[in-house]
Amino acid sequence: MKNNNLTFFIQARMKSSRLLGKVLLEFDERDSILSIIVSKLKFNFPHIPIVLCTSKVEEDDLIEAFCLQNQIKCFRGSETNVLNRFVEAAQKYESENIIRICADNPFLDVIFLKELIDFYENNPNADYWSFKNREETPVIKTHFGLFAEITTIDALNKVEATTNDSLYLEHVTNFIYTNSNFKCLYKTLPNYLINREDLRFTIDDEEDFINLQKVYSIYKRNSFSIEETIHFLDSNEEYLEKMKINIKKYSK
Repeated sequence: MKNNNLTFFIQARMKSSRLLGKVLLEFDERDSILSIIVSKLKFNFPHIPIVLCTSKVEEDDLIEAFCLQNQIKCFRGSETNVLNRFVEAAQKYESENIIRICADNPFLDVIFLKELIDFYENNPNADYWSFKNREETPVIKTHFGLFAEITTIDALNKVEATTNDSLYLEHVTNFIYTNSNFKCLYKTLPNYLINREDLRFTIDDEEDFINLQKVYSIYKRNSFSIEETIHFLDSNEEYLEKMKINIKKYSK
C-alpha cells in the first residue's frame, strides 16, 4: 500500500446528547470505544497518521488528554461546524486525502478498511470512496457502523466554499455524495450484508452501548469476524430485536 497521502481523521466529542462521554466509557473490559478504534488503526495501518478531530469545549479536554496518552495528534476546532474543523485540521497537518472515522463505531472492520484503501489506491481519480448498499446508498447513511469513508481535502474545501447549510457543516461528507458535481466511487457490500437492514453496530445511546457490549464479547470470541458474529445474531434474536428498535428510533 502507498498510503503516503492518506490521514485517518477520527471525529469524536464528549457532549453526545444521547450518551454523554460515550467514546471514553469502558466498553470492553477497561477499553473505551476510542481506545479500541485507535488500537486497530495503529496495529493494522502503522504508516498512516492519525488525527483526532474534536472541539474546543471544555469537556473535550479529556479527549485531548487521551490523545497525549496514546501519542496521536489532536486537533480542536468548532463544536458545531465539523466541516471547518476538518478543513482546518487538514491545513495544519498538510493532509491531502482523509479516511473519516466516527468514534461511535467499535466494530470498525479492518478487512473492509483495507479493501477501501486498496479501492482508493487503484481508482485515484475521484472525490469520494465508500461502500454502498443494494439501494445505492453510501454505507455512512446506514446503521452498520462497520465502515470508514475516504474523501479529498479539495472536495471538502469546495463544500465549504459552496454552502453554509448546517446539515452539511455537521455531516462532513453529505454534500459530496448527494451532489452530482463530485465524482463518487463505491464498492458493493458482500452478500452477507447487502440485504441486511436489521443490523446496527453503531452506538448512540445507553441501549446501544449495553447491547453492543454483549455482542462485542461474541465478536472477540469469533476472532473479530463480523460475518461469524452476524451468524450468531441470527440465532439469538434478542440482540437483533434491540438493534431493530434503535434502527427505527434513529432512522437516517
